[in-house]
Amino acid sequence: MTAPTSKDIAIIIPARNEAERIGACLRALNGQFASRVRIILVLNNTDDETHEIALETASSLSLDVKILERVLMSEEGVGSARRIGCDYAIGHLPHLRYLLTTDADCVAAPDWVSRNIDLLQSADAVCGKIELLASEKGVLDGMNPALATNEGQYRKLVQTVYARYAPRSADIDGTHGEAAGASLAFRKTAYQSIGGFEAIKCGEDRQIIRAMRLSGRRVLHTDDAVVYASCRLTGRAVGGMSDALKARIEGTDYLVDDCLPGADWLVANARMGTLGVWPPIVPESGRVHVRDLLRHIQTLNSFVSLIQVPIAEAAVPATTEGRASSQSAALRYRRGPTCVPAGPTSQNSPISVGFNTEQPIPTHRQMPPLKGE
Repeated sequence: MTAPTSKDIAIIIPARNEAERIGACLRALNGQFASRVRIILVLNNTDDETHEIALETASSLSLDVKILERVLMSEEGVGSARRIGCDYAIGHLPHLRYLLTTDADCVAAPDWVSRNIDLLQSADAVCGKIELLASEKGVLDGMNPALATNEGQYRKLVQTVYARYAPRSADIDGTHGEAAGASLAFRKTAYQSIGGFEAIKCGEDRQIIRAMRLSGRRVLHTDDAVVYASCRLTGRAVGGMSDALKARIEGTDYLVDDCLPGADWLVANARMGTLGVWPPIVPESGRVHVRDLLRHIQTLNSFVSLIQVPIAEAAVPATTEGRASSQSAALRYRRGPTCVPAGPTSQNSPISVGFNTEQPIPTHRQMPPLKGE
């Protein structure tokens, strides 16, 4: 492994028993701004050969890799590991300017680092796009494409409502809207200004993006910085991507993503101007069952189509290193969509969903407040 010179980029990778995948993860980073990058691998509660394979891979490619070994308590998790890695980078790299994070079961695109650094010239935080590894997509053949399409449709509508009615969230309309730890990037100063990752078991990625928005920092959701994630069904973080994939493959009446509130609650809070910033986190008692999605889609489609005048504040111009963002504060009116790209097993052919846009919007049911508001 090479010694750092003026390293200004740190890539933080949490890992627990990742001997099978850590080699591919590190090889994908080879040649990506090598003279400026230090990779910080945070091994936690690991008892396989992840450490040895990481050392061997780093040595063979002359990668600058620092391996931290930690034992996390039961109440800790991936959020704790990301924080440990970021704290180390801030404390040991005097020229540090940028913090990037990914996961040990992921493979970054060849331009992942450069695209993130380019985008951070005009943003404080960058949320990249997560694709599935093509070689593993076969495991998803059992997924119901209609259910996947419905969830995609609902996500698009929820984001449209948040873009129009939630504070500091206008930019998410028309984007993937995700904030996955597998592809996040920050300016160091922005990261420090909001206190960094929370040392929690799961959900630290969305939490830090909420904190960025609340503090007035500019967040960008982009398709240009891509990471390819595994389709494994036995994951490391409870409630993570593996659990989500497993539920969808089993085809049971699973709960949709916990950043998608119920339509009645969402409409009521949009009308009252009481939505928090994107992304929300829905408490267990308020999450939507996939079997009920068509009703929720119809409700939001009616609301988005019939209400043309936004009532929330526009996106507050955020600062990037003291400079005002040039992002437009205007909120565009668009009628609700009637179809979205299908799920991962449907060859991207859209499935249309019909709506009666004249149907009155139901009275919302009571639901506990969403976290982060």
